[in-house]
Amino acid sequence: MPEIQEENSEIQFSEARNGEMTCSFLGKFLHSKYDPGAEAKRFSESLNAEFEPECVFLIEPALSYCLPFLRKRFPNVLLCAIRILDGFPETCGKWDRTFRFSQELADEIFGEFGEEKICSSVFFEWGASAKIFGRETAEIWKSIREVVVKAGSVMATRAFFSRRWAKNAAIFASRIKRTAKIEGAGGFFPVLVAASGPSLEKSVRFIKKFREKFFLIAVSSSVYPLSSRKVEPDLVLSTDGGYWAKRHIEFPGGGKSEIPLALPPEAAAPGKILHERAVVPLMYDDAGGYQGRILARLGADFTIARRNGTVSGTALELALSLTRGPVFLCGLDQEGATGFQHTMPNALEDESADGRLSSKETRITASRFSSEGSLKIYREWFSANSKKFNSPVERVFRISDGFCFRFGLGKIRDVDWGEFGEILRRFPVGGKIGIAGGTEIKIPAEERRKIVLEEFNRAMEDEKSVSEFFPMDFLLLNREKNVEKRLEIRRKIGEKSKKLMEEVAERIR
Repeated sequence: MPEIQEENSEIQFSEARNGEMTCSFLGKFLHSKYDPGAEAKRFSESLNAEFEPECVFLIEPALSYCLPFLRKRFPNVLLCAIRILDGFPETCGKWDRTFRFSQELADEIFGEFGEEKICSSVFFEWGASAKIFGRETAEIWKSIREVVVKAGSVMATRAFFSRRWAKNAAIFASRIKRTAKIEGAGGFFPVLVAASGPSLEKSVRFIKKFREKFFLIAVSSSVYPLSSRKVEPDLVLSTDGGYWAKRHIEFPGGGKSEIPLALPPEAAAPGKILHERAVVPLMYDDAGGYQGRILARLGADFTIARRNGTVSGTALELALSLTRGPVFLCGLDQEGATGFQHTMPNALEDESADGRLSSKETRITASRFSSEGSLKIYREWFSANSKKFNSPVERVFRISDGFCFRFGLGKIRDVDWGEFGEILRRFPVGGKIGIAGGTEIKIPAEERRKIVLEEFNRAMEDEKSVSEFFPMDFLLLNREKNVEKRLEIRRKIGEKSKKLMEEVAERIR
């Protein structure tokens, strides 16, 4: 029998006819008055899932009588409660994860589980709770729909780009000439991450004024506006695997060739840049994967980073790994602007094609509206993770010269440059982050090609690696119960794997 914790005076506990504990809310019962256990058993057995889920969510299970029956019904599955009430602290701890109904629910679920687990989850409601808390339950379902749509969108993006990422990684390994390392990590030296939102414009003079007080990471789209104002970053970061991303890191505007470039192998980069620049290779989490093995065989050092939907997110987490001091985000507007969406100049803004039928205003407006959906997703990611970034000590700030941001970023506080010095005084500034000189890779081109093809062939024999190349196919495979359909999906994956190997071999020929 669950131990009673009367934290909510509107919840009344009483004994059911069979001797088990039951409860009601303002006189309306959340469990059977006669046999709560049998009721929970019938409920759990009635649940239908069209696929084998990785997570099962239940909205407001009250005293959680259904939990042992759910574990029997869904073995080896994460069981999660979404709470509307606060009156059941003892039973909350028995779930694998408990979420509290709030405006941030969708962000919290996505931040906890990510797109793959969410796309393999099922969601149910405890019937009595849904009747009593109709409005709250409807809002929770709205949040669930939001997070499922977001997870589907991210999975679709991964499915679209995954093969391109693989081919980019092959090109990276076959052409990279010099690798560099970040040194001095772990101290209290401040880091500033520069994005290219319109608010960057007014902050440039302060960046120049305090330039020696922080390590400056410039995301790729901010390189041009910074270099055109004679601000030289310590490190340029690019993560985008798309073709147009190359334009940002061709260093227009006279960027110095010795500024190192940090990018994962899957990012798009011009071959000329890989030959000319010292590159800090970034590895996403699993250094034992095919990309990590290729770099190891080339003798290239790498830095661990986190894949993110936005380069600014990857930059922030990289910055947090480099220092125990404060991290400042500059130019991170995360909102559509009435004019240009970036501080100018911008490598992708081409005015030469503007004309009477396709004016600059048309181009700017189209850019604004096409980016609003992505910006919302990015804002939600920063907000959902903001508490983690600032725990146990507040050390992540969005900084500007008094720019009036329309959207907050959760627990990431907006500050101006006047407060910059006060924040620095709170931290015992020490150490110095820098970039170690480049190490030349001297392996001949044909030997490199052999290494790349060997490791790709090895990856094609590893199911985890193949699932990264074809994430949507593996999602369908894991959800499918029918044996014949599973065999057909595997056959298609085999065909796609063969084609990808042919494309990789052609790209590095």
